[in-house]
Amino acid sequence: MKLKRNLSLALILVLLSGCVSNPGDTRDLKQHSGPVKVKSDGQSPEDLTEGRHIVPIRKLQNAGYVSLGDITQATGYHGAWLRDGSYGVGDNDAAWIFRTGQSTVSIAGRKVRMPALAIKEGNQLFVPVTALQKLFGNVTLFSVETDDVAFFPKPSPNETGASGRNLDFSDARPAKPAMAIARGEEDQAQLIAFAKKFLGIKYEFGTGPYKQTGTFDCSSFTQYVFDQFGVDLPRVARQQAEKGKYTARDKLQVGDLLFFYVPGRFKSNETVGHVGIYMGEGNMIHASPKPKDGVQITPINNPYWKETFLYAKRHI
Repeated sequence: MKLKRNLSLALILVLLSGCVSNPGDTRDLKQHSGPVKVKSDGQSPEDLTEGRHIVPIRKLQNAGYVSLGDITQATGYHGAWLRDGSYGVGDNDAAWIFRTGQSTVSIAGRKVRMPALAIKEGNQLFVPVTALQKLFGNVTLFSVETDDVAFFPKPSPNETGASGRNLDFSDARPAKPAMAIARGEEDQAQLIAFAKKFLGIKYEFGTGPYKQTGTFDCSSFTQYVFDQFGVDLPRVARQQAEKGKYTARDKLQVGDLLFFYVPGRFKSNETVGHVGIYMGEGNMIHASPKPKDGVQITPINNPYWKETFLYAKRHI
């Protein structure tokens, strides 16, 4: 029976590719294969590079449930209780919003209904196993067993031979009349000058409105800045990525929104997890927990940002 199970899991890995989900209490996790390095205190793992990560199934109200904390621990996403009492899951903002005692989940602004209610026990929020495919199936690879859920890592760039180190980020060459360029550059300069007023403001995952909290996450920062210039952006990065006009990374203009995935061994490299504002000359202003904590200016012509870049969108 054990051999049959191992063979079936191996077949899944051959046929599928994917990744995603992250933090929780790991004291009772079963280790069926290679070691998984996990940070303590509910933090995202620094390095999930070997084997499967096993999340135990709990029996609650006569149904199978798993802890969102354990799921985020297993996959590299961040999970936390938010100020309004909801539970957020995501990268640099809360793309998934869960509420205790409710079956409706907000995923990047889209409402999804689980087959059963979310249940809170202690400081953990549990969701039904039968909801996992609907919740995380497009961003992670997993197999549901009798007593646990096994999450699988995706191949690394070294294993696939792929390389994300592509073109440098660079500014577009002027192609408009001088007067039009002057007007556009004035708007762009004002936007960046306004954004820079918030340098050093602290980052908070899934934060509320800035005027109430005094903090930003990546998408609440871009939303707040662009709102001052008459551009109505949705709340989370994934939604913002659906708006605007695509532009190439070597034809950027000041004020373009840059979208990235947040890398992780168990996470999708096709899902938007971070957004920032292009400042020109290869720099970005954004709210992030790293490398500093808060609103910061970051040079992006380096391997990390080149590899994780998805696309840019223009609104101004």
